[in-house]
Amino acid sequence: MKKLVAKIAYDGSAFSGFARQRNKHISSVCERIEFALRSMGINDEILGAGRTDKGVHASGQIISFCVNGAMEIDKIKFLLNHKLYPHIFIKNLKQVDFSFHPRFDAKRRGYRYIFDNKFHNPFISKYISNENYGDKERMQKALNLFLGKHCFCYFKKQGSPTKSDIREIFVARFYEHKIFSQKYNVIYIEADGFLRAQVRLMIACVLAYCRGEITQEDIILQLNGKKQCINLPVSPNGLYLVRVIY
Repeated sequence: MKKLVAKIAYDGSAFSGFARQRNKHISSVCERIEFALRSMGINDEILGAGRTDKGVHASGQIISFCVNGAMEIDKIKFLLNHKLYPHIFIKNLKQVDFSFHPRFDAKRRGYRYIFDNKFHNPFISKYISNENYGDKERMQKALNLFLGKHCFCYFKKQGSPTKSDIREIFVARFYEHKIFSQKYNVIYIEADGFLRAQVRLMIACVLAYCRGEITQEDIILQLNGKKQCINLPVSPNGLYLVRVIY
């Protein structure tokens, strides 16, 4: 018996989310990988570093699972990529100590949101969000308000109970980046953890401020749990889990 950890990428538009879902016609990323593992004689449940919602992608999700037998790691990786193509890709695979836990051992997680204000052709519309963002010069000012430790009780989906809503934001920055020769807007947020839909609600607040619909004081009130100004998250299309730091 050995424990393996993998860094994976996946197209979130093809799944109901990362975690197992009840009464869903579309399978989750987790279920799809476990199905592929079972076809290889590996009957273990995978653990993940984070639970991405329906439509949210990943380029740096971390998973772990245990295997019996002497099958070589390179062969497991090759077979998995063959079976999971085209929506999931195993970027690397290695053996770790049995004490490793991809979720509880993680120190930080980083998400990237890619967006602009144009309508896209159907070949990229699932991967770049169309958002009315207003004045880009105001974006970093709003993002700076989130830095540090806050209670994010008004930055999570309803019906998502947690032991604590306090999270610490280490990085929140806006920049532009070229993808296939086209310039897009990018927001990168890194924290010690995230609540369900927290990143998308944070970005919704930032964009509302850039459009002049709310003030910095409104964002601060929501951060302090005194008033919820924005409760509708931005589209999941442009959101990617890109880093897990241990």
